[in-house]
Amino acid sequence: MTHYKKTLGPLQGIAMTVTTFIGTGLMILPAMSVSQAGSFAFYAWLITAVMIIPIAFIFAALGSKYPSAGGASHYIGRAFGSRYEKAVGWLFLSILLVGPAVAIKVAAAYLTIIFKTSDEWILIFSLLTLVGMLIFAIIGMQTSARFQTGIVIVMIGTIIWLCFIGDIQDSRQVIEAPSNAFEWQQTLYATGVIFWCFLGIEVMAHMGAEFKNPTRDFPIALLGGIVIVILAYLSLVLLIAWHHTYGDEVTNSQSLALLVSKLMGETSSRLFAVGAYAIAFANVAIYILGFSRMVQSMAQQGALPKTFISLNKNGAPAKAVLLVGSITLLSIVFSELSGWKMAWFIEMTSGSFLIIYTLTCIAALKLVSRTIRPVAIIALVSCSFMVLFIGQSMMFALIVFCLALSYEYMKAPKSPIKDSKLPVQ
Repeated sequence: MTHYKKTLGPLQGIAMTVTTFIGTGLMILPAMSVSQAGSFAFYAWLITAVMIIPIAFIFAALGSKYPSAGGASHYIGRAFGSRYEKAVGWLFLSILLVGPAVAIKVAAAYLTIIFKTSDEWILIFSLLTLVGMLIFAIIGMQTSARFQTGIVIVMIGTIIWLCFIGDIQDSRQVIEAPSNAFEWQQTLYATGVIFWCFLGIEVMAHMGAEFKNPTRDFPIALLGGIVIVILAYLSLVLLIAWHHTYGDEVTNSQSLALLVSKLMGETSSRLFAVGAYAIAFANVAIYILGFSRMVQSMAQQGALPKTFISLNKNGAPAKAVLLVGSITLLSIVFSELSGWKMAWFIEMTSGSFLIIYTLTCIAALKLVSRTIRPVAIIALVSCSFMVLFIGQSMMFALIVFCLALSYEYMKAPKSPIKDSKLPVQ
């Protein structure tokens, strides 16, 4: 087994958690939620947070007890056997076909603002951004974590400053609680959009093997980071609603830029674009790191060639990073040529993560102690609830998982000795 360098502490872990969840979603999700739920958006975010916390708690419990670069697939494998572990690994890798390309293109769009170019440059900027992210991943986790920490400090400082100059106390007047069936329906519908910003717990799970003290540091990093994320999003929801920087799709995508312009002046727009690009860059780079560790873990299991097991002098799986980069490159080119809507890619990504979360919660019922099992049940209910809002877009993930599981069963005929499972505690 190839071992990663244990270089992460709780503060670096919190920084990576925050940049995992606050990325391109920060630029659009608060405004989208206000557009959908209006004055009820604050409660929609609170409801989503209540739903995501038990899921995060289960990942924290499993990640601290079974630290592994395999993340959720490792947990599921311990509960149900190696075939399910490998099938989940394939499902996670399939997200490369639909997920990162969208976020990279959003990041590239900010480069067009910085350099004042036309939208025709987005593809070129996307490719340059991808190259930068691959270099970022290859230099190793410790250097990457330091960069993440710096980004988080600047980002949180900016949000605090916006709260200060944007009258965050007065903005609480926009909060209104739903009081009838229609208002509750409007509020709950918005949770389907808000849930997208929390896709990434699985990515952080892959980093569990690189904490100095996983039992202590991983839960602090994951749960502490999520608390910061929730506070940041709630603050922006209030400010955007109070200053009316939301509306149609174009306005929503520019909501933070409009907020900054309204509070700090037009000259701040390009400076904000630089910060927005850095946030998006750091966010997607963490995903690439997580995907690379998944490739390395699957190579150790024999599902992928052994060449992807090796690590470079910085402790990073360089060959796995290049494989992830190649698949992401194909995805970027396909999304550009196909003309598919970005929303389709986002929803298919959400469906894939939701299946991984659901299977992890089911596995937790077998792996965690009896005192934590009620939390696993609550987390499983939360996952089932979110399926209602993703709907048909779940089909991509379901088809990939079923094909992957069938492939693993056909490749490895059932042995008289069943896959070893961890005894129930």
